[in-house]
Amino acid sequence: MDQDARQHEHGSDSVGISLAPVVGAEADHLLVLSDQYMASLYPAESNHLVSSESLRAGDAVFLGAFISSTMSSIIETADEPAKTDELQSGSEVGECIACVAARFYREAGYAEIKRLYVQETHRGRGLSRALMSAIEAVIVAEGIDCARLEMGIYQPEADALYRSIGYCDIPPFGEYRVDPLSQFLEKAPLRVP
Repeated sequence: MDQDARQHEHGSDSVGISLAPVVGAEADHLLVLSDQYMASLYPAESNHLVSSESLRAGDAVFLGAFISSTMSSIIETADEPAKTDELQSGSEVGECIACVAARFYREAGYAEIKRLYVQETHRGRGLSRALMSAIEAVIVAEGIDCARLEMGIYQPEADALYRSIGYCDIPPFGEYRVDPLSQFLEKAPLRVP
């Protein structure tokens, strides 16, 4: 679907979606919604959630999809991933409607994908796929060619997404332990078009 068609879906106002780094609390409301959703599916001991602060500090990157009503915004798609050197900070773009992060474990040779979440009213537009493409590009730009993640077993849409973009089952990694409610996935080597 082209940009004009996507803008029409949102009414007469021109609406664009841009991917940009999360530098402050722009995505905190999404993490609260994600926390609530995960708590409705899994007991606390099976939730491995991390804070917004931890994803903005240390060896991590936190990206958001921001919605703006200006024509200058761009719509990212899985076919056209964000170029990390062109990303603006989220606070310069608009309202954060989706997010994803990666933590780097350089000595172990992988990055862990964390906190992929799309606000319910914006699902079905390819934002998860676009965010995954963008975060994988960042991981590769950091010199790492392996991405891993832990996810629960009661999220069929997320499972389908990850598998459709090349993630495969692996045993628990890092500090994770076997949990009947968790599954562990990896994509290696990462290739960015």
